[in-house]
Amino acid sequence: MSRNNSFGIACKTCRRRGRKCDRSLPTCTNCILRGVECEGYVLRWVKANVRGTLPGQASKTDEHVTDLHLGPEPRASSKAKTTPTRADGSESSPHTYYQTKLASKPELPEYHERDTELECFGTPDTDSQAVSILRRQNWSILEVVGTARDGLEGFVEYYARDISTAFFLGQGPAETPDIRHILPMARSIPSVRCAVAASAACHLANRLEDDQLKRQSLHLRLKATELLRAKLKSEGDLPDLACLASMLLLAQLDVCSGDCVEFGTHLKAASTFIKLRGSDGTERGFIEQRIAWLDIMGATTSSRMPHWSSEDVKATLNKFRTPTGREWGFDVFYCPIDLFEHIADITVLYKLQTDPRDLGQEAIQKAVILGNAVKNWDAFTDDSGPRHHMVEVWRLGILLYLIRLFQVPKHIFDTPHLKHSIFRHARGIPSRTSWSYSTPWPLFQAGLLLPQEDNDTKAWLRNELRTNFRSLGCIHQKLAVEALEQVWRSGEDGLYDLSDADFPQRKLIL
Repeated sequence: MSRNNSFGIACKTCRRRGRKCDRSLPTCTNCILRGVECEGYVLRWVKANVRGTLPGQASKTDEHVTDLHLGPEPRASSKAKTTPTRADGSESSPHTYYQTKLASKPELPEYHERDTELECFGTPDTDSQAVSILRRQNWSILEVVGTARDGLEGFVEYYARDISTAFFLGQGPAETPDIRHILPMARSIPSVRCAVAASAACHLANRLEDDQLKRQSLHLRLKATELLRAKLKSEGDLPDLACLASMLLLAQLDVCSGDCVEFGTHLKAASTFIKLRGSDGTERGFIEQRIAWLDIMGATTSSRMPHWSSEDVKATLNKFRTPTGREWGFDVFYCPIDLFEHIADITVLYKLQTDPRDLGQEAIQKAVILGNAVKNWDAFTDDSGPRHHMVEVWRLGILLYLIRLFQVPKHIFDTPHLKHSIFRHARGIPSRTSWSYSTPWPLFQAGLLLPQEDNDTKAWLRNELRTNFRSLGCIHQKLAVEALEQVWRSGEDGLYDLSDADFPQRKLIL
């Protein structure tokens, strides 16, 4: 980048959020790619102490700095915003700061809107006022979605800041597929914008237990579906990337809300179109891989057969190889892809049985072979931090999933030891982090096999899932607790059928 086209320091938005800035002029390109408004650059002019006094002016002893705004003109003046600091005086990211506040009280995080009406989002004691402002959004003007007047910018900002990076398991700046692909489309494509806003409203409604926000999320979801339907009619047989992104967002919204009536429809349609296209058109096939993940994981807690066969999953994962082998997409899969393949194989094998209550010897032998592959799988990493614990939680959880489905005798894989080990690793993962948000599925599998007398572990698991629900706002964490409570009350242990779980009009998808 030439010096004429770049600025000397990061833009105001990237500096406040602690993100890398490309310093391009007139506005930061990274902000545009993330789907947020660049607030421009600050010119810092050091006064008299450096350049000396001008003729006719008195000398000043204190150094003064004048900030000049370079970039888009703000719509209205806003309150000064400062970067949160930790107890030791060091700066913390806004995401960490808000997660800490919400852990003790479900407050609405600050919105970086500069409209005068939205200034109250920066104050800690105005929850009701902040929610009231969201409620007053004019939902009757959704025919102008995609413009500055649609009233959805606050939701899009919240999605960009708190949701798009919530499950990022990589290291360094969180350049997730959501930031690279979804948020730019949310700026200009109405169906994607409505789906993003609906997801943000759903998360907020769950965290704040606000019924009106839930209704607004439902309204936005219906509008997104309507816009998607219209776009599909105009696109013909092969929809574009925006249609596939909308299907993915709506499927993920079903998981967050628990209202999964259309979950299978979204997955099946997206799967069909991806197979017809041969690719989804994104870097590393983000949408294709994410749809495959949701399909397989959704099938593990329902009676349906996955839309993606084991061969389909392998073909998708084998598309993306490096000289060292296949890569784990930290921002798509919550576990290494080898383990995900094993989940798909186990799930399909179980659902192929005509009578799961009376499994044949051949099926059990195949299950044991799969179990040995999971047991002997090695992550090939020296990482002893949260990632190591999370990977072990998944590996052990998959084994317990197989043991429960195929009623494998305890001595074959030493089931009591597996249950002890998985919770030992789980306790090594910090709460309210992307690592803990990514482990409800394996912990749920372990919880289904807890003995009646293990009240301490049950209490820990119950608290962990509820904490994640309050911090993130995904209803499946709360539904997992309700399902486990049913199992523990029933005393049926591993024979419990998840497809019969009694959640009125809701489905558990982890």
